[in-house]
Amino acid sequence: MSGLDSLPPVARRVVVAAFAATFISLFFGLIPGWVADLNREQGWPRWQNTAGQVMGVVLSGVSLGVVLYCSHLFSRLGKGTPVPIDPPRALVVSGLFRFSRNPIYVAQVGILLSYFSYSGELALLLYAGSWALLVQAFVVWLEEPDLRRRFGDAYVEYTHAVPRWVGPPARRRNGTG
Repeated sequence: MSGLDSLPPVARRVVVAAFAATFISLFFGLIPGWVADLNREQGWPRWQNTAGQVMGVVLSGVSLGVVLYCSHLFSRLGKGTPVPIDPPRALVVSGLFRFSRNPIYVAQVGILLSYFSYSGELALLLYAGSWALLVQAFVVWLEEPDLRRRFGDAYVEYTHAVPRWVGPPARRRNGTG
């Protein structure tokens, strides 16, 4: 239960939307823009070509689709959002969550990689890598302990069945399914 539960539903949605908009604008808009500017100002390498631009657009679209689909699952099945101030109240283990415990984070890295692929700015590749490392630390040190506390044995079983990032469920990896 979050502190938002005491708010009327409309106010809760406004607070969550404002938090999400600020987060997205900062980490997937402003900072990548600054990083790309830094790349140009410093004269760092740039590998831009048509194939990379097409790949960047496709990767961005797929990644955005994953974020929207998984956010919908958090809302519908988890009775919450992917926003940390309003987390799901129920463990979501269906859809893409059968192949990754963190498909939204994977998609976020995909979005950042799409920026690099489209523009060719080396600094954007470094930013995507830095974001991936930051997310790894956040997931391992903060999010997973919280999920174990909130969902108990169900979450622990889920961690044994589904990889943290991407891959087939454990029963298929072990040849038992």
